[in-house]
Amino acid sequence: MYKRKKDNLWVHAIDLPKRRGEPRKRKNLYADGNLTEAQAEKVMKSKRLELEYQIENSLYRNPGNAAIRDLVLEYNENNRSIAVTTQALHEMYVKKHIAPDIGGIGHVKLKNALPVVFEKFYYDKMQVDKLSPNTVIKLHSFLHAAFKYAVRNNMLLTNPLDAVKCPKEVKYTPRIPTDQEFLKLLESSRGTIDEVAIVLAGVLSLCRGEIFGLKWSDIDWDNQRITIEETFVHWDKNIRKDPKADARNRTMYVPQFVLDILKKYRSSLKVVGVYVCEKYLPDAYGKHFKKLADKHGLKGVTLHKLRHYNAVIMMKLNIPDKVAAGRTGHSQLSTLQEVYQHATLDADKMASDKISNFFATK
Repeated sequence: MYKRKKDNLWVHAIDLPKRRGEPRKRKNLYADGNLTEAQAEKVMKSKRLELEYQIENSLYRNPGNAAIRDLVLEYNENNRSIAVTTQALHEMYVKKHIAPDIGGIGHVKLKNALPVVFEKFYYDKMQVDKLSPNTVIKLHSFLHAAFKYAVRNNMLLTNPLDAVKCPKEVKYTPRIPTDQEFLKLLESSRGTIDEVAIVLAGVLSLCRGEIFGLKWSDIDWDNQRITIEETFVHWDKNIRKDPKADARNRTMYVPQFVLDILKKYRSSLKVVGVYVCEKYLPDAYGKHFKKLADKHGLKGVTLHKLRHYNAVIMMKLNIPDKVAAGRTGHSQLSTLQEVYQHATLDADKMASDKISNFFATK
């Protein structure tokens, strides 16, 4: 046993049982470098006994020289049942964060993939690459799933990420426009594609992908309804796909004034295409909308925040949560209620003012 200088860990190298004709194989056991030598010996003894039990009962797995990069690439290749956008996200994690020689951990051997390796990796991602804690949590979820795949396929005995401490999730407080801000934005965009996008997001609670995946044929003019059948998203490339399961093929009634805006916009087009918003690609329109909002003093308001605005309006109008969730396409009421917190604070302020006025008259 010795203390390794590069990472200050106690290391105990032991010989594994070998078959005739095979080269000798060794395995390193590790202990915290802050322990005394006597404490480290005690930890190593416990780990040796555990390893002997695993070997004697044919439970030990030897991953050989396979590295984390090899594992995540194999996991991605064999995990094609997930959505196309999720596949693209996983590929981005590997390419941008895991595989690079600098700042990545792809080169680390599976046999050396200890919890401390991942904790340091996450810390560096937040401090050096400025990733948010929530993004690191998603990255951890991907790595955990990849190592779970390794355990399931007898590449490893246990999942080291079970013992990893992740950063705490940061609750997201959206910048939701006020009624006055929304109406100001709507008024400034009369007769343009912006007006269409604004009412689809702020009145019907469609997300950006649904707005740009909406076809003219999805609108039932006579019965004042639309059906969400497709979403158009951008992730490394533009992808047309089915919406998420809970939002798929949902039909909702549409206020007449929204239909009037859509009809007016359609009549202004020289050529009517298949899709309602064909002028922009989703990603390009997101940037365009940001400039539009900034121009009118609504810094921080994005197209997606208009969807939150619609959720808040439904709460103020006492529309039941289940009905509101059906219109927004949220599968979990808790997701919708987190957005509602904004309106709850407004209502709480009103309650405080009324209580104050009551006692002021006394």
